[in-house]
Amino acid sequence: MDYARSRKAQRRGGKCQRVSLEVAATLHRARTTDLVELDEALSSLAVTSPRKAQVIELRFFGGLSVQETAAVLDVSEDTVMRDWRLARVRLYHAMKGDREHAG
Repeated sequence: MDYARSRKAQRRGGKCQRVSLEVAATLHRARTTDLVELDEALSSLAVTSPRKAQVIELRFFGGLSVQETAAVLDVSEDTVMRDWRLARVRLYHAMKGDREHAG
């Protein structure tokens, strides 16, 4: 019975919360701003470290695994993981406005 109730609750939205239209619009604007900042940071990264930018694009946007990314870029899996970690840190700092660590 509990299983059936939980399945029925999931079909009705489960743990989703209702928010007002004003709150939803604010969240949408914030998400759009984040995407613009991410695009700018990724473009900047592509200028200074093209392979790191490719790793981000292939893994994050393309959904490729480490192994698949390594094959596409013709590098080792260790190189992909190293680029993945460093690129994420640089993107994080670029989006936070920390110029010292972003470049």
